[in-house]
Order: sequence, then C-alpha cells, then structure tokens
Amino acid sequence: MTTASPLDPQPFDGQPPTAAQTRARALARFDDDAAFLAQIVPLFRQAAMDQARALAAAMDSGNSSKLQHWAHTLKGSLLTMGAAQTAARAESIERAAAEGRLAELPSQVRQVVAETVVIVAQLGGDPAALAG
Repeated sequence: MTTASPLDPQPFDGQPPTAAQTRARALARFDDDAAFLAQIVPLFRQAAMDQARALAAAMDSGNSSKLQHWAHTLKGSLLTMGAAQTAARAESIERAAAEGRLAELPSQVRQVVAETVVIVAQLGGDPAALAG
C-alpha cells in the first residue's frame, strides 16, 4: 500500500472553491489590480509551498515551536491571497501547537497542506514542480 505524500491534494471540507473563486478572492485583496497580482503570484506560490513543506516536516518531527512558527507563517501567506478559510485552519494549528496539543494536529496539518496545494494550483502554479 502506498502512503500519500503530505503534498498530495485532498478535498476541502465539502466543495473546494473553484479556481475562479480563488482568483477573485486574491484579486479583491489587491483592489482588482490584475497586473500586481500577476507579479506576486509566483512569489506566493513558491513561498506557500515551501511553508507547507516546512509545516509538514515540523509535524513529522513533533516540534511544537516549529509547528507554531510555520503555521503562523503560512497563515500570513494565505491571508495575503484572500484564502481566509485555510488561513483560519493554520491559525488553529498555531494555537494548538503553542498550547502543546500536538496529538490533534496531524489531520489538521494534512488538510492545510492539501488546501494550500489546491490554492497554489488554482492560482496557476504547478505543485509538482514546486514540491522540490
């Protein structure tokens, strides 16, 4: 049996947003400035994938301070692009890690990582190419 990579996309709770919805949320964050969005999306995609990988690695190592740090960092990146629901999940991980409640986090981390992969793909990124 093959184990899924933590970077494999999985569904959100219910129906994930469409690519159009994800792009509209990102555009709204920048006053519908499509040119500016086009400039920052590549930076977001790389940073978000790096942060998602680091969050998954922190979970694997059981390091609560790194979990807290990477959840906080990814939350900021997601909020920048208007991905409030996934950012809220990252904030929940951040709080739980700060409180030492690591046992409840593996599934939450997998979900945030998977949602980040979907968001990156919807904004035009190839998660496989960024997975490093």
